[in-house]
Amino acid sequence: MPRLIADRPVLRMTSELGKVMAAARSREQAGERIMHLERGEPDFDTPPHIVEALAAAARAGETHYPDQRGTLALRQALVEKLARENGITCEPDDIVMANGGTHALFLAFQALLGDGDEVLVLSPHWMAIPKLIAFAAGARMRTAPAYLDLLEGALDPAGFAARLRAALQPQTRGIYLNTPNNPTGAVLAREQLAALAEVAIERDLWVVSDEAYEHLVFDGARHISIASLPGMAERTLSVYTFSKSYAMTGWRVGYLVSPPALRAVMGPLLAFYTTHGVFPSVQSAARAALTGPQEAVQQMRRAYQERRDLLLAGLAGQSAIRVPVPRGAFYGFANVGAALGGRDVWALVEEWLELGVAVLPGTAFGPEYGDWVRLSLATRREDVVEAAARLKHHYATVGTR
Repeated sequence: MPRLIADRPVLRMTSELGKVMAAARSREQAGERIMHLERGEPDFDTPPHIVEALAAAARAGETHYPDQRGTLALRQALVEKLARENGITCEPDDIVMANGGTHALFLAFQALLGDGDEVLVLSPHWMAIPKLIAFAAGARMRTAPAYLDLLEGALDPAGFAARLRAALQPQTRGIYLNTPNNPTGAVLAREQLAALAEVAIERDLWVVSDEAYEHLVFDGARHISIASLPGMAERTLSVYTFSKSYAMTGWRVGYLVSPPALRAVMGPLLAFYTTHGVFPSVQSAARAALTGPQEAVQQMRRAYQERRDLLLAGLAGQSAIRVPVPRGAFYGFANVGAALGGRDVWALVEEWLELGVAVLPGTAFGPEYGDWVRLSLATRREDVVEAAARLKHHYATVGTR
């Protein structure tokens, strides 16, 4: 029998999120109430003016094959947004629209990587990154711990740069960066980004900057795009999505901003790896998101910050769960080592499911994070409060192991 494509190792990578969601769904079908702190999807509806823009565009006949790079009107609006909000100067031809941020990351890695190349991935990292890199023929990833130490002030810029240099190999082609970070909520400051930029320029590396949560920052933190730093525009591929800021996850629209030197690469990549571009009416709606009122984005940001504060307050006074204070995105990354008692983190995930609390094991973000779980704030305020109360009561009753 011919060898199946499913035999490829990348296609055998398991989805830990899928396992947790299936277990939670099974319990719900049995009549149990589950508080979903495992999912990374905004629980808000898409703002009405964006929905109306989609309907109007569809009625106006924007339903045909699109330009695979994206409509010029949307890309021009993005040029203005990138200059205004991100400090990035570019032209419409430097932007390609993608079917979500994941697709944009896929295109970035396909453009940069080949057989034997390696990407240095700052960890903990989003769970899809190993698959996206592995799909680039023959490419590999190496990790360097960063976000937790940076979040807790345990790594200064000089130490960060030294750690990066120590992790680089002759075959390293680039560095993958995600700020605000999923799963930790770390937001890298300018001096930390400058340390990374120094190393990238020194070693002539590309940087793939994943900025999916750019608008979701707390406590006066500011999101800074590394491409805006001196010497970085020509070596940075910046990835954005409408999914998180505008609650448009199902719309599948994101974009990739790359240096002019890659213009000739992106066209063939889109033609070869993409059967069609982003639905034209969705692109019109995305333009309405950019150019219309932004209050809904700020309302969502404030709601996530409030939920973060409620989670931290609800878990205060116990020692089983320690959450470094997130500064952005909508997650808390909790150290549960004191609660494990030598058990595998999956035993704790199942124990919490019995309490009605679904979370994602830290191993989804790197095998070295077996003492951690991710708590999502993208769920109802009441569920965040109740989940924290149940967990605190549980450990007050049984103690740590």
